[in-house]
Amino acid sequence: MVSPQRRVIVVGAGSGIGAATATHFHQRGDHVLAIDVRPNDTPAARHELCDLRDASAITALLGRIGPDWDALAYVAGLPGTAPAADVLKVNYLGMRLFTTGMLPLLRQGAAIVTVASVAALGWQQRLGDLEGLLDAADAESVERWQATQDPNYPVYSTSKQAAIIYAKRLAPAAWRKYGVRVNTVSPGPTETPILADFEDSMGKEVLDTVKATIGRHATVADIVPVIAFLGSPESRWINGQDIHVDGGFVAPLSVGAPVAL
Repeated sequence: MVSPQRRVIVVGAGSGIGAATATHFHQRGDHVLAIDVRPNDTPAARHELCDLRDASAITALLGRIGPDWDALAYVAGLPGTAPAADVLKVNYLGMRLFTTGMLPLLRQGAAIVTVASVAALGWQQRLGDLEGLLDAADAESVERWQATQDPNYPVYSTSKQAAIIYAKRLAPAAWRKYGVRVNTVSPGPTETPILADFEDSMGKEVLDTVKATIGRHATVADIVPVIAFLGSPESRWINGQDIHVDGGFVAPLSVGAPVAL
């Protein structure tokens, strides 16, 4: 029996995890809308361009893509080497505007999956610090908030912390009103074209330590199946969760040294 074709949107489909996610769904036979800021040749049924720093561009795109979608994967993200305001606009605000705007366009039983990061570790302790950012619903407010922050705190971590918190806050309401689940996936360091940017912004020695601890960095093939699962009916009772896909690096940081074997 052939499964019915599903309709899937992948934001940030031009490269890296986003391109691999769109390719996965396309090869599975789904109707894929691939969205990116630049033209690309990612396999998909349809391509659209969108600058996620621009709220009006997001609104215009949502107005022309139509309803009846089964899954949204928001994979777009800028590394910490980009201007701080742009990092927050794409990784947090763009995600917020896109996911909330998509809710009326998704079918009941659909799913939203946002790619966050293990760099968001410690978000629970920053709820108070991030409240002003989480209240910011437009680019001007985001920029005003960032201007008051410690410039030495990694803005990439801030953006992904805010993304996880917002997704968790959105999940119960999205489920009750639309029957749509909202989850996040937090990869560890992954072999993608922007890995060098992460080495620059986070420190190559830090990423090398992660690699030495667990044996290697992730590949896109390690991350995509988790995104696909959370976007599928098989995960129908998983909602409001952040799933670490990091080879187990983070686990002992919160519970103590690994068991010696």
